Amino acid sequence: MIRCGAFCFTADRGLAEAAAKSARLMAAKGAKLRVRKGDELSLDANATILSLDYEGSGLPLVHGYRGDDGAGGEYSMLTRAEGKLEASRDYCGTRPLYLGTSGKWVATDHRFLQGETNELLTPRSVVRLRSWEHGATDLAHRRFEGSFDEAATKLAGLIRDSVKARVNGMRRVAVAFSGGLDSSIVAHCAAADTKVIACTVSTESSKDARVSEDAASVLGFESVSVRADEKRLREELSGLALPFEPSPMDRSLWCIYSMTARLASDSGAGLIMLGQLADELFGGYSKYETALRKDGPAEAGNMMSLDVASCGMRGFIRDEAACRRWCEPRFPFAEKELAMFGESLPVPYKIRNGVRKAVLRESARILGLPEEIVERPKKAAQYSSGVMKLLS
Repeated sequence: MIRCGAFCFTADRGLAEAAAKSARLMAAKGAKLRVRKGDELSLDANATILSLDYEGSGLPLVHGYRGDDGAGGEYSMLTRAEGKLEASRDYCGTRPLYLGTSGKWVATDHRFLQGETNELLTPRSVVRLRSWEHGATDLAHRRFEGSFDEAATKLAGLIRDSVKARVNGMRRVAVAFSGGLDSSIVAHCAAADTKVIACTVSTESSKDARVSEDAASVLGFESVSVRADEKRLREELSGLALPFEPSPMDRSLWCIYSMTARLASDSGAGLIMLGQLADELFGGYSKYETALRKDGPAEAGNMMSLDVASCGMRGFIRDEAACRRWCEPRFPFAEKELAMFGESLPVPYKIRNGVRKAVLRESARILGLPEEIVERPKKAAQYSSGVMKLLS
């Protein structure tokens, strides 16, 4: 299983040459462009695999993280299945997979073939690369029937296992850290198995730096931070490369996560963990509480489900691209089993007596986080950091 920063497969030699030219201009720290012809891999002679590799050569080629046992993880992957070459995308869509509308190529970075029209495939998509047939696995979710306490206990175990698998073998990892519930859970679980660096980006006038430093001190982590000013943010935006027109929120979050990942890399970490998807899975946004109050659990739950799905079509695309220029990002809440469990929970477990993310907060208590962290209110990073205000 070979890790890479991005890969492209094409059955057209002309497209392969264009992709190789583009790839040489694509920044990915520590990665080298490799071009493998079809006959090297017992494929059609016209087939070409290009990748920005961190190590080795061969298949499966994994953009992202894949469990050592071949299960779970966050990835877009190129592999052989039953003798046939396939490209696939993970359960939550943490890594992109683009299909050329001509049916002649797939890639995990839209910049491989700029100017060629493409489609971003939905999470769980699989493409057969000889016939170019593709589709997505649609999984039915069984509603969790246990008690609130049973749900919190199981969730705590799933989070612990997800984080542990992602830091396995790492001596030093970074966490994009705000001092809030989600990043504190990730950092706390990671610290059981490796050294954690809490990385924070904020403006001079925001409270994020003080809050994150205080939380890191309470939890016993090393913390580093960088102040964002208008000049630094404009410099960061010069590297903005997204397959869609960025909104002001996209621009703000790109800057935050790009700067955070750079800080992590400068601090000696090759891996950064992020708490994305916790809000969508466990009812973190105030709009869910409003929907629950006005329209009931079904409407609130439907809103959460749509938001989970949309993360794979926008949020993860943005945040993964921002981070991987500097170090590899991993998203523990996007682990398939954990995400499926979150989707199976009834809405009243997620928003309970007016408390959002209630089941996740109870899981944090079980994991041993202090009450001041458990009860900390939700603050959107683009606002609490002060970055969006500075860019507006």
